[in-house]
Amino acid sequence: MVIALAIIAGVGASFLTNQAPKARLKAYTGFPAAPSPDCRDGTARMFDECTDQTVLFSDAMFRAKAENKVLLVEVGAEWCIWCHVFEAHINGEYDKFRYTYGGPDEPEARYTTTFEEGKQWSDAQAAEELRNFVAANFVIVHIDIQHAPGWMKVLTDTGAGQYFEGGVPFVFTVDRYGQFAAVFDHDSVERRREDQNWYRGYDRRGLIRQLTAMRDAARARI
Repeated sequence: MVIALAIIAGVGASFLTNQAPKARLKAYTGFPAAPSPDCRDGTARMFDECTDQTVLFSDAMFRAKAENKVLLVEVGAEWCIWCHVFEAHINGEYDKFRYTYGGPDEPEARYTTTFEEGKQWSDAQAAEELRNFVAANFVIVHIDIQHAPGWMKVLTDTGAGQYFEGGVPFVFTVDRYGQFAAVFDHDSVERRREDQNWYRGYDRRGLIRQLTAMRDAARARI
């Protein structure tokens, strides 16, 4: 389930995992490569909160063409839980995760929770397959909607804006001309528990199937 901006805009979150340092290594080519420690408070882990996002998109588009891969665009923010869940899965993480909510805008709201997938979902082989598939087929750009300029222009210029309903993460592919090709359907591959063993995640092989379709849609637009 995507997180509606109207509900949690401005709420900070960061993502950690107990599988460091291996889990933090990206197999895919991603933009930004690493958020700048000189940007804002320097705590961002996924999103460049200072650079014009149209520049970031253009750099990622150039790299995708150079590597003969499809550009996958993830629109979101550091406070977006599902953005970090998606990132963890495409990086091959599994089993145990830890989230720390809160940030410099709301330091009084900081708290940490840990959750596990459980044996029925934790699958090291599927995690590796997903990681390798993403690395082989995509360049990924993370577009920040909270602080950085230019994010709305990215949606407008790509034609993706008409599909954006205000929730994040909003994930889509573009063709070689930088035009919208397909959007990711979170609900069809979500895994979640609501009891004391609270959990948020994805069916990894379902992710591969859906990302395959999104890749093919982008490549079909010649």
